[in-house]
Amino acid sequence: MLVKYDLDDKGTGHVFKRNRLHVHERSDYQKIEISDLDILGRVLALDDIIQLSELDCDRYHETFAHIPMSCVNQPQRALILGGGDGILAKELLKYPDLRVDMVDIDEKVCRLSEEFLKDLNGDAFANERLDLFHTDALEFCINLAALSSGHRYDVIYADITDPHPDSPSRSLLSSQAIAVYKSVLAPGGILVAQTDNVQIAPHHRVNITEEFSKSFSNVGDFAIVALTLSSLFSFVWASDEASVLPKAPTVETNWLTLERSNFCFELLDLALGEK
Repeated sequence: MLVKYDLDDKGTGHVFKRNRLHVHERSDYQKIEISDLDILGRVLALDDIIQLSELDCDRYHETFAHIPMSCVNQPQRALILGGGDGILAKELLKYPDLRVDMVDIDEKVCRLSEEFLKDLNGDAFANERLDLFHTDALEFCINLAALSSGHRYDVIYADITDPHPDSPSRSLLSSQAIAVYKSVLAPGGILVAQTDNVQIAPHHRVNITEEFSKSFSNVGDFAIVALTLSSLFSFVWASDEASVLPKAPTVETNWLTLERSNFCFELLDLALGEK
């Protein structure tokens, strides 16, 4: 059966052959599908947009996790906003001294991912160094910032769904939200967000870069090419003290190497000719 999946909220999409449908449910926040597709393998789709695939799982999550974290000396704590599939958490839990807080409002996404994506997330939900919270991510950070004794994060990852008008994450990357996230970063901490396909939704990366630049001294980006995400997909990072640069991963990886990390930083210039 051929199935069209969206790439934005305007009707742009791509079509794959579905070999098996495992999950087709609706939570209080969004439609959830977990399927096995031709070429991509196991996928998670939210509101008909593919979020991840077996094919590109390592390419996306290793790049997102380890490029920023490799620039932190002795990381102690990380925060994931979203990330309910558990795969980014799996990558971060490779750092033996790191504790990870994950805040995903949709408990059903986490529960279904724990059951049907275990081969991809490495059973991260069972790891005692992962603390999972089912609440609004911005509210979580506001409450944490109000605690004078609250802990702070070396890296905060915005692994949230693309903020289209009906998305549960549409308010999580406003100027006010970014200021709150900054308040719960440790000195030298890094904020990094996935910023969508730069050819299909170029405004997302541009807007986040502008918003980050209002609050942070250092802002930059890197990218990957992934069939799952229909080609060129970007990430934007920000910090007041740190610089995110290509480095060899300090933990075991399947896809990311120093050579590929270098390429991730060159890719947007090569593809878009912006510099």
